[in-house]
Amino acid sequence: MITDLSEELYAGLARISGQPVSSGLGHGLRIAAQACELCVTAFADFCAIYLRSAGPSAAAFACRDSLKFGDLGSLSYDDLLIERAGAAATGTLFEEPLLVGGRQIGTLVLGASDAETLAKVGRAAMPLIATILATSIDQAEELEHHYRVSKRLQKAMLPARLVHAEGHTFDAAYRPASDEADVGGDWYDAFDLGGGKIGISVGDVTGHGLEAAVAMSEIRRALRAAAATTDSPKALLNYVDGIVSAEGIGMATAIVGVYDVLTNVLRYASAGHPPPVLLSASKRAQFLPGGGLLLGLGGNPASDDYTVTLSPGTSCFFYTDGLLEYSRDVIAGERALLAALERIAIAGMPTADALHAEIFSEIINTDDSATLALHHSEALDGARERLEFSGIPICASLARESLRHFCERNAIFGERQYDVLSCVGEAVANAIEHGTQGSQHTFIIDLDARTDELVASVDSFGHWRMFTPRDERGRGIPIMRSCSKRLEISSTHERTRITLTFDRL
Repeated sequence: MITDLSEELYAGLARISGQPVSSGLGHGLRIAAQACELCVTAFADFCAIYLRSAGPSAAAFACRDSLKFGDLGSLSYDDLLIERAGAAATGTLFEEPLLVGGRQIGTLVLGASDAETLAKVGRAAMPLIATILATSIDQAEELEHHYRVSKRLQKAMLPARLVHAEGHTFDAAYRPASDEADVGGDWYDAFDLGGGKIGISVGDVTGHGLEAAVAMSEIRRALRAAAATTDSPKALLNYVDGIVSAEGIGMATAIVGVYDVLTNVLRYASAGHPPPVLLSASKRAQFLPGGGLLLGLGGNPASDDYTVTLSPGTSCFFYTDGLLEYSRDVIAGERALLAALERIAIAGMPTADALHAEIFSEIINTDDSATLALHHSEALDGARERLEFSGIPICASLARESLRHFCERNAIFGERQYDVLSCVGEAVANAIEHGTQGSQHTFIIDLDARTDELVASVDSFGHWRMFTPRDERGRGIPIMRSCSKRLEISSTHERTRITLTFDRL
């Protein structure tokens, strides 16, 4: 019976000592508490575990009869413990030191009225129980210390406050994984570059723990230090990749941007990072372009520079992949992200905190999540606006959203708004297709509604390329001519401009 009892006890101890550290703190104390319960269930009348890291009182206690033995749980571990336990009618009391590498981290105390049973089990089981407990508790406490240090380091390395500019606000949120003891290497940053420009970086170092937090700090600081040396986010990422690769710092995804608060233009590049999301003033969420490879692989991993304009009332969200991969289905995560952004926008709370709360309201986040949001407030005088976008197809829909909101701010609705959107949309399509292509090249829309007319100019750079007419093509200019009051086209080898004039009423 004693052998069977011991085997059952050892199996139970193996189970609790092998549990993953799931919530960071207190795992060593949970191991001690569960071990006490196992010993009491198996053979002891009471079990107490004292840990030097927890002070003189019992770190864990369990008993069969709380009326008879319950007061023992409040006793400090000292020379009078045996005498006090004896007063509770304990027939036999065993003490076994909890040793790790010759260092005592605590003491296991067992007591029972049935002296014979406890004596037989104790001689066989106590040393092994103490060894298993000491090893498990010491490892758990070491992991907890590692977690605390990593968390403090990560918190210290994230910006205490975000930069502020007139007409623009930043907010951010960080949520650690709920099933990991280690913190991750996720970061966000927004910092002043001078001259009305703000640097932005968001990233995620592979791995978890202290090493990831240190790597995160080094990469984030390198990005900050180099940001003042170039206007190209792509060049910045590739430069920092050279440092990360040469010094073996680790690998990370990152997105870096430069935002001009005077023109509302954001230029950014990505290194294997999830693409940002633009939330329009009409509360429509849309992914921006992304791409690139991870930092740390070498070979210029950054995507091209992309250019978008944040028109009044628009927000841009940068985030790490923990916001997408909680279900291991990235496509579903992307759909959920867009839907969540549109819901919080309709509710009037389009912030990073609200986004995290919305996404993780009914599900558990399995990875750290960091989010940085940039908001451009509504313009007081919205009769003039300049929009600049990369010359790629996805930016046509972004420009259309900005143009629609401009019309609404200037009381242009119905058929007139349809005419404006149709004509300017055709001009943008021509700028993208026939102008100099590529994300590093842009098109510009200038809008002016200060009089009884709306004037829209669309500029593309480089001479328009020749194209072969087809039956289903070639209707853009006739549409622009018939739906506008006036159409002007001027073209040189450096620039092509289409100017459209509309009556506002």
